Amino acid sequence: MIADGRAWPEPRVLATGLGFPEGPVYLGHGAVAFTEIRGACITRYANGGTTLVATTGGGANGATLGADGEIWVANNGGISLGPGGYWFSPDPIDGRIQRVTSHGGCLDASGDLPGEAPHRPNDICFGPDGNLYFTDPRNWEDLANLKPGRIWRMDPSTGHAKVVADVPLFCNGLAFGPDPVKVYVAQSMAMKIVELDWSPDGLGALREWAALPQGFPDGFCFAANGDCYVCGSTADVLQVFDAQAGLKHTVTFPEHSEPTNCCIGDGVLYVTCSGSGELLAFDLGIEPLPLYPFRH
Repeated sequence: MIADGRAWPEPRVLATGLGFPEGPVYLGHGAVAFTEIRGACITRYANGGTTLVATTGGGANGATLGADGEIWVANNGGISLGPGGYWFSPDPIDGRIQRVTSHGGCLDASGDLPGEAPHRPNDICFGPDGNLYFTDPRNWEDLANLKPGRIWRMDPSTGHAKVVADVPLFCNGLAFGPDPVKVYVAQSMAMKIVELDWSPDGLGALREWAALPQGFPDGFCFAANGDCYVCGSTADVLQVFDAQAGLKHTVTFPEHSEPTNCCIGDGVLYVTCSGSGELLAFDLGIEPLPLYPFRH
């Protein structure tokens, strides 16, 4: 049920048996690409079935679509944490940004990231300046000694990347909202979505935008009307906030399903559930806030 008592539509189950799905990207015409961290790959759903797009190695985490149709991937190096505990890739790599071509090639786009390892790119999006922005929660294999996370900015043409903000307490999902000079970041262990002012020169200080009443915020997306759909993975919920950060709806998922991330396309909210290994679709009749570089 939705928080105000109205019925939330039952999901359509599009795909099952997935290896910790994350990072859904709407491709148009009912097709969705998404990552599988434990599968070390990009998978495409269309016409009732799934196909392998590319093998990434490590742990493909967040993803976004470029203007040329290529998929940009935040690869965390090979780690996930779900209902069964930690998973580590048998073939780990230091985290990096990758570019998956329309023909299924997977190229390292960032090269070796500077600064102290491990690098664990988590979520990724384009900004108004045409650069890529990605979160890096750093050494989350050791949560008791977690270091402050990083937000990076990367030139997609050269792979040059630099840290533009520090975010403590596990920076996770990120997205640009309706206002082009604000970027939003999930601060998971604080149970908050924070906002930072954006300019071509860098990012401003953290400000709390919304506090989750339950669950750690993971991935999220914005609708055209400013509503923000936030996956609260550990509490098996999805929470919807309005443009003023007021809580509108709380959607409960089955225990240990762990909704991790979401995207909107053609009126449908697509949700990846890492615990149950599913891709779900909710027919809500909502319009997405266009992502960069497709926003005009």
